[in-house]
Amino acid sequence: MNERPRRAEGEYPRRAAASPQYPGVSSHAQGWSHAEPVAGTFAGGPGALPPGSSPSGEAVLDDAQIDAADRKNLGRNSALMAAGTLASRVLGMVNAMLLAKVVGQDVAAEAFRSANTLPNFILVLLSGGILNAVLLPQITKAMKRPDGGREFVDRLLTVAFALIFIVAALATGGAALLMRAFTTLQGPGMHLAIAFAYICMPQVLFYGIFAVFGNLLNARGSFGPYGWAPVVNNVVAIAGQAVFLHLWGQQSDPSVWTQQMVWVLAGSATLGILAQTVVLLPVLHHTGFRWRPRWGIRGYGFSQVGRFAALTFLALCIAQAGGLFTMRVATGMLGRARQGEYVAGYAAYQNAMTLFQMPYSLIAFSLLTALFPQLTRAWQRRGPVGTGLGDMRGILRQGLTLPAVGIIPASVALIALAGPVVRGIYWGLRPYEAAATAEVLAVMSLSMMAYTISTLQQQYCFATEQGKPNLWMQCLLTGIQVAFTALALIVPASYGVIVICLGMVVSNSLLALVFLAFVHRQIGGLNLGAVVWLHLRLWAAALLGGLPAYLTARFVVWAMPEVLIAQYAALLAGGLAFCVGFLLGVKMLRISEFQIFAQRITAKLHRGR
Repeated sequence: MNERPRRAEGEYPRRAAASPQYPGVSSHAQGWSHAEPVAGTFAGGPGALPPGSSPSGEAVLDDAQIDAADRKNLGRNSALMAAGTLASRVLGMVNAMLLAKVVGQDVAAEAFRSANTLPNFILVLLSGGILNAVLLPQITKAMKRPDGGREFVDRLLTVAFALIFIVAALATGGAALLMRAFTTLQGPGMHLAIAFAYICMPQVLFYGIFAVFGNLLNARGSFGPYGWAPVVNNVVAIAGQAVFLHLWGQQSDPSVWTQQMVWVLAGSATLGILAQTVVLLPVLHHTGFRWRPRWGIRGYGFSQVGRFAALTFLALCIAQAGGLFTMRVATGMLGRARQGEYVAGYAAYQNAMTLFQMPYSLIAFSLLTALFPQLTRAWQRRGPVGTGLGDMRGILRQGLTLPAVGIIPASVALIALAGPVVRGIYWGLRPYEAAATAEVLAVMSLSMMAYTISTLQQQYCFATEQGKPNLWMQCLLTGIQVAFTALALIVPASYGVIVICLGMVVSNSLLALVFLAFVHRQIGGLNLGAVVWLHLRLWAAALLGGLPAYLTARFVVWAMPEVLIAQYAALLAGGLAFCVGFLLGVKMLRISEFQIFAQRITAKLHRGR
């Protein structure tokens, strides 16, 4: 993973000497380059260089040239990211399977899931509100300065590291208060959750540093390490769970947990996050990046950064407040169930979300992240004579069409085969627990395409530094989700998490429509009619595969004895039925976009042999 990859044919050389110390924020980036740190100051000051040149005298590529190379290498960039994501997600599935075997899907599972998830809520406020939303646009601007904005970047990173450390310290110290505030666990369940939280909460520090390291590598043009580092995390977590199962077996009763059990499970989870951060250090050093802590931000244009960051941070606070409310309501579902009745709770919700994230992260997240730097540069060069807005229209059309080719059929396949998917992957669950989780997954999967467009909306607002539109759109999204979550408190407990997932479908679908209207009015020329026509044909083709897949899987499960192998047989037979029906629909409806996509994948596999 630390090996320096060769530059792909046609890949542009990065800025000659000025780029080692420029972090970026896209989740993944393009290739590799290496250069020495540059001495210099801001434009117009001592050491300023002529426009279009670097300290070594080499020409600096302009944004149009960089974007042209980005577009040429989009498939390679997203494939590199998807490969790392695939490896991580496969191991993540193993991780999830073992975790379900360790804690089941009862009170102990609710305790660990909530304690291990809470650091992610806090991290999103940091990475989404400060790192992703602020660093990339500002550092992209800084890279246009003759010295590459080294001092600006050093000061920005110093503030970011300090903020991460302070937040992590406060979160760890207040772990017990946070668990009491955001869960409805009681008695032994709450005591166990608090014990987990004190060990899991330092993950905020390691997650935050990992995000900064990854963004630095991305700006240096490195997809691989950041995408593959989570593999290390999963390996460590899997090892910890294997040790736990060897020593104690499944422990779903929170009252029997000892300190040793808590440390093995929660400690291995936190150690995995630390490990995935540490493995990036030698790779980051290899790229030539050097950081010098610099304090003091007055006079460096941070007031504008601060205003946008404040609006973005407020939007993320609203989003995370909605997520924490969901966690609090979902953790209370088990307590509302009738005597002897099992209902889906927060653990079931998280298990379904893990499966939901697999196709989303492999397809949508990989593609949209590779498009994000292009979107940012296109916006920054807009003008009366510039081509920025025209380029933005093309990039947004790609963001609306490329992910849809994979996301729409994947979502229908998950709905049709939710039962055997859950039973086959979470084999440690009891049949009734798996059935409840499958219902949650099926409803959740209805939102996958709208969820993807909502991600594009956030990236658009980040790239264009539009804090206010992002804020009111987030309020719309969270407001609807909170309303449905509140409704879950009224309906019978067996339908509670289902109603929460319906809120996910409605809120993301409405936000997608609002965003499309907003961006069409703002920049126009998106040719939304063609986008909608493509989506409708993809849904029709997916349904032609989904119905026979569902019926085939149900028949296999009915015809075979109630054993685990029946679920795998149903999954295989249903998957084949889906592929046949979907490909038939693609041919009948002449969906050339999917055919081009499949041809590219086939060509890559052929070259790889």
